[in-house]
Amino acid sequence: MFKDERGLELTAASEAAVTHFDATINAYLGLRLDTGDHLKALFAADSSMPMAHVVNGYFFKLFCTPVLEAKALDRLASARALGGDITDREALHVEALDAWCRNDLVAATGRWEEILLDYPQDVLALRLAHFTHFYLGAADQMRDSIARVLPHWDEATPGYWYVQGFHAFGLEEAGDYAAAETIGRQAVGKNPEDIWTTHAVAHVYEMQGRHREGVKWLTDLSANWGACNNFAYHTWWHLALYHLELEQFDAVLDLYDTRFRNVESDDYLDISNAVAMLWRLGEQGVNVENRWRELADKSETRINDHILVFADAHYVMALAADNRFDVAERLVGSMPDRISAQTTEAPIFEDIGRPLCESVIAYENGDFLKVMGLLAPLRYEIRRIGGSNAQRDLFQRLLISSALKAGEFRYARALLSERTTLNPNGVWGWNRTAESLDGLGEREEAARARQAANQLLAN
Repeated sequence: MFKDERGLELTAASEAAVTHFDATINAYLGLRLDTGDHLKALFAADSSMPMAHVVNGYFFKLFCTPVLEAKALDRLASARALGGDITDREALHVEALDAWCRNDLVAATGRWEEILLDYPQDVLALRLAHFTHFYLGAADQMRDSIARVLPHWDEATPGYWYVQGFHAFGLEEAGDYAAAETIGRQAVGKNPEDIWTTHAVAHVYEMQGRHREGVKWLTDLSANWGACNNFAYHTWWHLALYHLELEQFDAVLDLYDTRFRNVESDDYLDISNAVAMLWRLGEQGVNVENRWRELADKSETRINDHILVFADAHYVMALAADNRFDVAERLVGSMPDRISAQTTEAPIFEDIGRPLCESVIAYENGDFLKVMGLLAPLRYEIRRIGGSNAQRDLFQRLLISSALKAGEFRYARALLSERTTLNPNGVWGWNRTAESLDGLGEREEAARARQAANQLLAN
């Protein structure tokens, strides 16, 4: 029995194996490209370490692709076979992987939170709970999960600034922007290569409409992302969001082509980034040329995945935007339900995923009243598909755009009043407000809304 760098007991063959284990976890915390290399070195040092197999299984699950589901199950079987004499904490990790392999995200998260009650410095359990709270749409739980362990961490604890970054993101998603920015900026100041925390602060700027500050924040830090994995694409996507709001469409397309879709990845997050950006551009009248085709090709290969509603909704959007309505309908028709699939996501597919995807198809078919009928009742439930507030804003825009196109200007104005009250710095919100007011014949109010948009662009 050895101890990792945070003092937690670890069943291993040697100190060298533990060193490689620590390196693997630290690389994962930093979302680094060399995470897999460290994991290979760990297996080379000790192929019988139960936690090595658990971590490998976790990593397979993080990809959210059916191709790797069987490999995660293999790692679970190996961990069980090797786990005859392991610690209680390690046994709970095996149980968490088992629950995740059954796609019971609630049970898996419960196991990690159980670990953290007795071992609050188990940063692997902490990071994975952070991930699953995020994809369960549980912003408050994501915030509180970190807050519960903070008294047990200080600057002397390896990984402390990563944990502060998790805290910052949870605070941001729960709406405490001031605290999120303060903590996040401090953490990045101590650990400038921490792309997760860099992105947490980027979310603050996005939600507050501080787009020029956001451009500077990400541009100044972008030199630190060379060792990061594909999460760097997502962070470049955030930079493009700022340029989009400032109506700098050429800059958005350049970032699309050179930074976050320059590699035609089939990773669900990479596809989601690209789909969400192309839809926003198209909604604002920008010609995206043939860029939908590649995304639709990738999405067509994923129509039976059904691992995350969040991913499926973006696949459907790509297919519908490329006029592959029959394929999009097949994806929706094959979605699981709470009876046929006993998983955490099954009821979310049934309650949220199916009508959400049907609304996406209806929008591309020009049936805007149908979009409203499907989407309006879901407004406060869409959070259940996971993702961030900024990512899910795609579907709020879909609803507002549909209301305007359907001539339902009173409803559009009401939604936009909510939006501009929460974020008075949003150019898109003021321009769409002007459209709704024009539709209602309120010309002077419409002119004032356009003036607000133009002033934001000029500042």
